[in-house]
Amino acid sequence: MRSFSLPYTSLPTFYKILSEFGETYYPRILGRHSTYELWKGEEEGIEVSGLVKALEQVRPVEPLKEFFLTSREQVASFPQLFSKEIKPKVIVGAKGCDIHALIDIQDNVYLKGETEDPFYKERRMKHYIITVDCPEPIDTCFCNLLDGKPYAAWGGDMNISFAEDKLIVDVLSEKGEKLADKMGAAGVFGELDDKDIKYRDKIRANAERKLAKINKELFPTDLPERIEVQLDTNFWAKALANCVDCQACERICPTCYCFLLYDTPAGKGFERTKVLDFCYHAAYARVGGGANPLAHFSHRLRNRFECKFMSFPRNFKVIACTGCGRCISGCSGKIDIREVLRAL
Repeated sequence: MRSFSLPYTSLPTFYKILSEFGETYYPRILGRHSTYELWKGEEEGIEVSGLVKALEQVRPVEPLKEFFLTSREQVASFPQLFSKEIKPKVIVGAKGCDIHALIDIQDNVYLKGETEDPFYKERRMKHYIITVDCPEPIDTCFCNLLDGKPYAAWGGDMNISFAEDKLIVDVLSEKGEKLADKMGAAGVFGELDDKDIKYRDKIRANAERKLAKINKELFPTDLPERIEVQLDTNFWAKALANCVDCQACERICPTCYCFLLYDTPAGKGFERTKVLDFCYHAAYARVGGGANPLAHFSHRLRNRFECKFMSFPRNFKVIACTGCGRCISGCSGKIDIREVLRAL
């Protein structure tokens, strides 16, 4: 693994060169949060301090999966053959919780089953991911309770971390090497010294300590077994007592992966569309004839916990939650998934 220094002042040039490899999305601060924004090549006068501050924020509002699983897309047609061009993108700012959600959950579902999703696969092959350390976890973060870290040492193509007065860029893949070669030729990168690495390690250790302070109480070690036997409707109804059914928790979750397919007439044939689905929808489990095994909201809530913390671990040996905390931050009813899991 090669590592380089990236001066703060070179960050706009770094983004500009990345944009030569595909549409480049970078984090910008919007209000109290950071969000992905398209680099348009007109940001030369942008304040570098703002760019650095955005990198230091916790995960952007949008989960990384949105670049690989669009909410709605055409996937087939008949009788004519269907194809579409997928252009490469460069995504800067994904945190450890998001890259692990993509690799451990979405890749298992869309690449390692009996059938691969060809559009997801092509995006995974073409898109570049540059992860960034998370030096300042917030109160809703709990990746440490699920064996996560506030930084990503693997999974992306590059990783950005923080030294005292510069950034550190680690090259993590062959695609990352291509980016690094271009940056090197342009003179964007510099040399590192031991002081930079020690300072980075200190920041990472401080972030881990902060997470440990935020999340003092661990989850039960037998979550699958507890969820399996917890069939009390009153328990699940109490857990969602403040829920207003906004479904924000599912829509911004980096690990939710359900979808449905539907056909619509098109000329003398039809088009097939894939739409992301969410288990809180009242019609989520409804079948022909109107039967619905998850008719009650409390049943659908339990189904969500069963999927993430029981079924997925048993099928793929990994919990389908990475502790990003988006569901807590976005919940209008202030429901904390950590409290539900500890109460099992």
